[in-house]
Amino acid sequence: MEATVQSSVSSDTVRAIAQATDEPEWLAQWRHEAWDTYSATPLPDRVVHLWRYSEPEKFLPDRITPLVANGTAPRTDAPDDLPGDPAAVAVVEDAVLQSCWIDPAWRDAGVVLMDLGTAARQHEDLVRAHLGTAAGAESGKFEALNAALFSGGLFLYVPRNLKVDKPIHLFQRASADLAGLFARLLVVIDEGAEVTLFDEYSNGGDHPRVLANAVVEGALLPNSRLSYFNVQRWGNRTKSHARQRFLVQRDASVTTVNIGLGGQYSKANLGNVQQGGNAQAEMIGVIFGANQQHFDNHTEHIHEAGNSFSDMDFKVVLEDHARSVYTGLIRIDLEAPHSEAYQENRNLMLDPTCRAESIPELEILNEEVRCTHGATVGPIDEEQIYYLRTRGLRESEAERLVVEGFFGPAMDRIEDAGLRNRLWSYIDAKLEGRS
Repeated sequence: MEATVQSSVSSDTVRAIAQATDEPEWLAQWRHEAWDTYSATPLPDRVVHLWRYSEPEKFLPDRITPLVANGTAPRTDAPDDLPGDPAAVAVVEDAVLQSCWIDPAWRDAGVVLMDLGTAARQHEDLVRAHLGTAAGAESGKFEALNAALFSGGLFLYVPRNLKVDKPIHLFQRASADLAGLFARLLVVIDEGAEVTLFDEYSNGGDHPRVLANAVVEGALLPNSRLSYFNVQRWGNRTKSHARQRFLVQRDASVTTVNIGLGGQYSKANLGNVQQGGNAQAEMIGVIFGANQQHFDNHTEHIHEAGNSFSDMDFKVVLEDHARSVYTGLIRIDLEAPHSEAYQENRNLMLDPTCRAESIPELEILNEEVRCTHGATVGPIDEEQIYYLRTRGLRESEAERLVVEGFFGPAMDRIEDAGLRNRLWSYIDAKLEGRS
């Protein structure tokens, strides 16, 4: 199955995407409204601190052709290379949903995993209630662009009180050269439900030049649980803009783990909103930059209700001429007393030519809270390297152990052993280039 492309980005492109999969009129109208918002919204001002270190022009859809799904039905049988023992797997290649398989037991239990356009027809009430509520066109210029141009989007729904004890795996791949991949994922976890979701972005082909614009949004209804793992392994000629946001209702909890390893120029806005009492959000970040890679990450935990909790642990390792920028916001509203929030960003420099910026922020509107934040930027400890070398290790081996120890506390917080080992394998593969 081949993806089709459009010759330019305009309102005609929006119309072509809507028609390609015969999506309902209300969704097509939603797209066009998003395009109008995108067209009317100026580029982010570099004076604004969230764009101080990154160039917004790099994420404009110039000289690229947006990939458009062709409406072909995906394969529904189990893929030959199943990752472990999953509950479901979806593979999107160049905006075409190639494979979408759900274990019959979980399908019969009510788990829904399908392309977003089909879901808009078959589960209209659910999609209309939640699409764009966490990350809609009003969130920013590039979020509006995604809302207008997304193709090959996915929808996941876990029904009430269902505890899915096997992970669900999603794969987004881009192999077409000079292509724009506008991926979108909508997740709805119903009351009392639980699931683990593994979401991976990567390139195929011979180092294609790709503009990737991804939006992940979700709603966690009361007393639900979501563990979400995002792995970014784009190729070295991919520019990536990502938005991720979950709305966490009463007694619900979300754990998000973001692993950033690939891409040429990447910016991500990652956040959670604690909307109900006793809502909990934990965020873990692992970034490893090399060569000329650029990573710009912004995190936010917004406490709208009292007795809510958030914890953020973001670890960055850089080598060569790589650069990382981190800004993190904790906001506790006036109506959110007795809340707790913690934020930590640590940066480890392996070479004197790399650079990291760290800007933690607190916006506390209620005095009955507990908040802490910390940030460090520093070189690798030469005493640690010397100690390991006296034990017979080569310098590259010693550095490798220090890096693994630096990432270790964050990785150890990932409960699923299979997922944790898989993520370590990606990090180890990048460390091999250091040896």
